Amino acid sequence: MKVSEVARRAGVTASAVRFYEAEGVLPEPPRTAAGYREYVEADLCRLRVLVSLRSLGIDLHEAGRLASTCADGRCDDMATDLLPRLQARRAEVASARAELDHLDAELARVERALRSGAGAFNMCDEDGVSDDPADDGATRAGAAGRCDPAGGCCGPV
Repeated sequence: MKVSEVARRAGVTASAVRFYEAEGVLPEPPRTAAGYREYVEADLCRLRVLVSLRSLGIDLHEAGRLASTCADGRCDDMATDLLPRLQARRAEVASARAELDHLDAELARVERALRSGAGAFNMCDEDGVSDDPADDGATRAGAAGRCDPAGGCCGPV
């Protein structure tokens, strides 16, 4: 099968297949007399494994190595090698999720401050935004840290 068909069946573009070959994570297939790449079902299987591993966030070259291991008939070895990598990816995802949760909480806090119109939003402060709607920022910021239209964000310099 030609590159367009193997790509379609694997759910990627033909340029992605060529990229994987150029990066050395897929071997170049033999070519026809006309110069077209000629893929077989085993190539498709290897490509599907590679694409699946990449969709899990596995590094390109690591995914290529693992796909090669499986293509060599050692899929059990690939699974053994993959387990610790999956655990590491899950830890990365948990960390990213915690960072995103923190960011979402900060965004919500700033949004509440801006919507309240009580002047509780002040990025010059140590804390940035007060959770107390009665706080106009002056208590925490002091004269130099209060946003002052005449003197700039943090007052006169």
